[in-house]
Amino acid sequence: MPGFWSSLTNTEDKEAKAAREAAEAARSHEAELQRLREAEAQKDRAYKLEVLKLEKAAEKEKQANEAKAAKELQDAKIKHEEAQAKLQKEKEDALRKFAVENVAQQKEQRDAQIKELQKCIDASENHKKENQKSLEEAEAKIDENKNQSGRLALDIDGFDLEGKLVVEKNEMDKAKKLHDTNENDIAKAIADTGQTEGNVCKFLRLTQALIGGTTTAQSQTNALDARIAVFYSIIARECRERLLIKDYFDVRGLNRFTPILAKHKMIDCEDLVCEDESEFKEDVFSLLEVSVNKDVEQWNEKHPSDPVVRMRSANKLEAFLKDCRIEKFADALEECDVTELEDVADLDDDSIEDIIKTSGQKVFACKKFKKAVQQYKDGKYKPPPEAEQKENETTAVATTDKAGAVATTGKAAALEKPAFISSRDRKDLLKICTRPDTWKALQAEKTMVVRSGMQAMSPLMAEFFLHMYDAVTVSQKLLTYNGSDPESLNEEQQKAIKMLESAEQL
Repeated sequence: MPGFWSSLTNTEDKEAKAAREAAEAARSHEAELQRLREAEAQKDRAYKLEVLKLEKAAEKEKQANEAKAAKELQDAKIKHEEAQAKLQKEKEDALRKFAVENVAQQKEQRDAQIKELQKCIDASENHKKENQKSLEEAEAKIDENKNQSGRLALDIDGFDLEGKLVVEKNEMDKAKKLHDTNENDIAKAIADTGQTEGNVCKFLRLTQALIGGTTTAQSQTNALDARIAVFYSIIARECRERLLIKDYFDVRGLNRFTPILAKHKMIDCEDLVCEDESEFKEDVFSLLEVSVNKDVEQWNEKHPSDPVVRMRSANKLEAFLKDCRIEKFADALEECDVTELEDVADLDDDSIEDIIKTSGQKVFACKKFKKAVQQYKDGKYKPPPEAEQKENETTAVATTDKAGAVATTGKAAALEKPAFISSRDRKDLLKICTRPDTWKALQAEKTMVVRSGMQAMSPLMAEFFLHMYDAVTVSQKLLTYNGSDPESLNEEQQKAIKMLESAEQL
């Protein structure tokens, strides 16, 4: 019995302890829930307070804008009334002046009409003098033609026909004598060779055919040389393990620099490796900069006035500001030397803050500007469609023409001006030249691909060149000359002759 009561007491203690722990956990959970509710309520109050501040700021700005607009409207009305009064006064003064000067004006008009009539009379006199001069020149030409006709008549009358015939007969005799001499020389040459005159034609035809065959063979040889050169280029390109500048620059968008580097014998990316930035400037960047600046100067000389090309960069930046509704920052961007849309990608945080300070815009507009710049950097900004850009460019050209500048056609929109080296291109080039590890992985991958390809191509190439060797050997045997005796022909020549005879029989 004592053991029973002790176990019962222990059980009750455990249950009481569990109940206390459960109550304590419930109180802790309730306290945590209360703390979370208070934090949530505090966040709601802070959010509502922030919204209220923004609404007050917007309302304040709206009131300021309305007051400013009302003041501007009142000033405009005052200026309009003053202009109306000034216009009325000028009108009255003009009427009085017209009444006073009407007589003088009529006199001036009569004098002007008299001067015009005098000009017409003078012009008629000048025209009459010109006609008289033309008539005299025509009469002089007629007299000259008559004199020339008389000289020709005298030449015809004094022409010695019999003497001319004697001279021509002597020349014909000399030509016949020369022809007979040549005929005798040819007959003597044919007799010396032991041939007949009938074989000469055959020999000449054979010679002509030989010339044609030689020309054809030379043409085929030239074509074969070209194909072998192309084949060599293909094999060399397939066997090249190094990464080409052309391939890598095409991927990086730097392909306009490839021809410049090729002129200085820089073909592989290994040729661009530099120890530091100073070596990069001296060995690589200076070459590119000189060539690009020269191209730009030549283009400017050929296109001194092209409004579409001049305004293209400005139109892109203007379109960006208009699409993002941040046109108020245009002047600030221009003061900070941001004149092209591509310059926006190079803006850092300090530059953005300087532009915002220069613009003097409100907080909300500054947030919108920062958001637009970040979207352009992330590549999320999509420019307006090409058709809209062309329409803007056409409008710009029409406006320029109307103002009196040089007019351009729609073909000018297709002109591409060579651009200077941008800071982004310079950074990419510096990274490629001073940090070869950025492209070493691609070169290693290309090396593995080339080696695997050569393992597959080597047996095929070996078999190909063995067949070529056999074909060349057979050709040499066919072209071998062992004398005119038919028995001296080799086996390949005899087979070829038999094939020709069988083909003629068919």
